[in-house]
Amino acid sequence: MRKIISVCICVAAMQPAFATTNPNGEIKKERTAVTEMKQNAVLVFSAETDSTATASAATDTAAPAPKPKIHTVHGKNSLTFSQVSYNKWEAGGISNITLRGMSNLEYNYKKKSFHYQSIFDGAYAMTAEESNTPMKKEDRFVFTNTVGLRITKKSPFYWIALADLKSQFAPSYQVPTDKNSDIISRLFSPAYLTLSLGASYKYKDMLSVTFAPVSGRCIFVLDTAIANKGLYEVKKGYTTESHMGCYASVVFSKTLWKNFSYNSKLELFSNYKDNPQNIDMDWENKFYMKLTAFFAIELYIRLVYKDKARYQEKLPDGSFLTRGPALQVNQSLNIGLTYMF
Repeated sequence: MRKIISVCICVAAMQPAFATTNPNGEIKKERTAVTEMKQNAVLVFSAETDSTATASAATDTAAPAPKPKIHTVHGKNSLTFSQVSYNKWEAGGISNITLRGMSNLEYNYKKKSFHYQSIFDGAYAMTAEESNTPMKKEDRFVFTNTVGLRITKKSPFYWIALADLKSQFAPSYQVPTDKNSDIISRLFSPAYLTLSLGASYKYKDMLSVTFAPVSGRCIFVLDTAIANKGLYEVKKGYTTESHMGCYASVVFSKTLWKNFSYNSKLELFSNYKDNPQNIDMDWENKFYMKLTAFFAIELYIRLVYKDKARYQEKLPDGSFLTRGPALQVNQSLNIGLTYMF
């Protein structure tokens, strides 16, 4: 547009030089042409300025800033299967089949200074060795709900109220392959419920650090037969045990490299009334590598230490001896179908 208008200005400026013969009139014509040229130049400048402003305004209206989502839902679900077979194998071996399912669901509601988060994380696995009865290999679920209110506008600190429930889906037996043996755990036997009030620091969606000096933990053993054994910090014959204490947690989630992520959750609890220096620990670690759109590898490691926990050790004569406390370790490596949303 600028080139066309510039040519028009030149023609308007040159036209009076060919059309005038009277010197007086010529001078007058030239002044008129110069005046018109200036006016045209002003018009060109105005046109360019207006067109630039219009283009800028069009650009601004064409790409408005996206509004933050109030509701977000994320999920990761996987199903893995493994099969090993031996037939007249010189080095020996046990044929087995293993099936494992895992689900992690997360819901977030964020509006202004208010934040609500609900997370469900569960896994269940069964394995069968040759002709033996299938036995449970992994069994857990965690249901966590957190309500947070930002302390000040744009502050990374929140006042929080937290409720966390841990238990399992199916029964476990003293002899894993013998369902006629004593039951040592099942749904809500035990179950751990933690209620906490405190503060939390959040850095983006990567790091969350929570400190709750006002916390209560309740342990449930609702099965009478299990309660009579006096396990899981609950007195023999009782079905519940409660403690007042301090709760702290560190949650970290990060994609370290392309298709490789690491998730960690460390929980600490101190009982105010009973040896507060002996801190209970529960630390979950998940290493996740995406192979294709629907195949992935997951390494799961869980470390648990409880001051009053007891475990049963099988002796060579077949009897069981109760020992504890000790560091409890649960590890699994899984490759299989994975669906994320």
